[in-house]
Amino acid sequence: MKAFFPPASLRRLLPEQKRRAAPWIVGLMTFVTVIVGAFGLGIIGAIDDLRSASAGQWSLQVTGPAGDAARAEALLRSAPEVAAIERIGEAELRAELSRWLGPSADSLDLPLPVLADVTLRAGADGSRLAGRLEAAVPGTRLVPYADELAPLLGSLRALTLLVAGLLLVLALAMAAAVTLAARSALDANRSTLDIFHGIGATDAQLLTLLQHRIAKDAMIGGGLGALAAAAVLVLAALPARDLLGPLGVATLLRPADLLFLLLLPVVQALLATMVARTTLRKALAAIT
Repeated sequence: MKAFFPPASLRRLLPEQKRRAAPWIVGLMTFVTVIVGAFGLGIIGAIDDLRSASAGQWSLQVTGPAGDAARAEALLRSAPEVAAIERIGEAELRAELSRWLGPSADSLDLPLPVLADVTLRAGADGSRLAGRLEAAVPGTRLVPYADELAPLLGSLRALTLLVAGLLLVLALAMAAAVTLAARSALDANRSTLDIFHGIGATDAQLLTLLQHRIAKDAMIGGGLGALAAAAVLVLAALPARDLLGPLGVATLLRPADLLFLLLLPVVQALLATMVARTTLRKALAAIT
C-alpha cells in the first residue's frame, strides 16, 4: 500500500504545482466516457426490452374478405397454442393512416386489412400454427413481431458496436494523454528529483511520490467529470420526463447499469494511475 499512499512527510517534500494537466485530462475523458457509456447501456436495455415485449407476440394480417377474417380468428381462438387475440379496430387503423397521409386519409376510400395482436402460450410453435392458418385461410398471414423488429434490432446492435469502439478509443486516448501528463510532471520536478537522488532517495520512493500526485489528480478529475456527466444526462432527460416517468434516465438503465456508471470514474482513475506508474518507472530508469 505504501506504493500508492506514501506518508505525508514524504508528500510534503514535493512542491505543489498550481497548473496540472492530469485532473483536466481525466475529468474530460471521464465525462465523455460516462455519457457514451450511458448511451450504450440505454441501447442494450432497449434491445432487451424489445425482445421481451415481442416474445410470444404475433400479428394476424388478413387482406381478403371479411369472412376470411372471421374464419382466421375462429381458428386461432380454438388453437391450444393461442393465449389471447385482440383485434385492432378500424378507427384505430384510420387514425394511424391519418398520421402518415394527413387529413386526406379520411376522404380516401382505402381498403383496410384486418389486423389483430395474437399472444401465444410459452413454448408454442408459432411457425406451425401460421402454416395451418395459411392452409385453412389462403392469403392470411401470421407474422412474429420479432421479424418486424429485426431491422430495428439490427440497427441498435450496430450502435452498440459503435459505442464499444468509442469507449476503446477513449480509453486509448486517455492512456496517451496521461502518459504525456506524467512525463510533464516528471520534467517539472526534475530539479527536485535530482536533489532527492543526491541525498540517497531511491527510484521507488520518487515513483511513489509522483504516482500519488497523479492518482490524486485522477480521482479529483474523474469525480468532477462524472458529476458533470450526471448533470448533463439528467438535463437531457427532462424534456422526455413525461415519456420516461419520474425517474428520467434511470428508467432506461437497470440497477446494474447505474452501478457500472458509478464505478466508471474509479476505473478511469485506476487506469490513469497504472499508465502513469508505467510511464514514470520507465522515465526514471532512463534518467538513472
